[in-house]
Amino acid sequence: MTDELWHLMRETTEVRRLADALRLSDLAGTTTPDQEREYLLRRAAVDQRHLVLFPADEKGIAEAQRSAVMLRDHDAVHASHQGAVPAAAPQWVSLDGAADYVRQEAAAAGLTGQG
Repeated sequence: MTDELWHLMRETTEVRRLADALRLSDLAGTTTPDQEREYLLRRAAVDQRHLVLFPADEKGIAEAQRSAVMLRDHDAVHASHQGAVPAAAPQWVSLDGAADYVRQEAAAAGLTGQG
């Protein structure tokens, strides 16, 4: 198994942990926009990484598009981008733009190039 695949598996496990924590905080009524963003960012970054390894996976493509749009829309509402260009910028409107936005935000958060 390649290092990249191992990294994808580790990140997927972390996303699941974050999803569980988010679900519990939702039930308790204590979820914050920052907590939602952490989950959305990591999920979208994992989905983008999945596409690098499995570019022909149609379900993966759809999931990556969906998670990218969810992150972009969340950040546009909460003005919570970390990268240079805000989520509401017109360059992020398309599905390809949303994927580029995820890459910008993942890089800003230090989530790229990990192994």
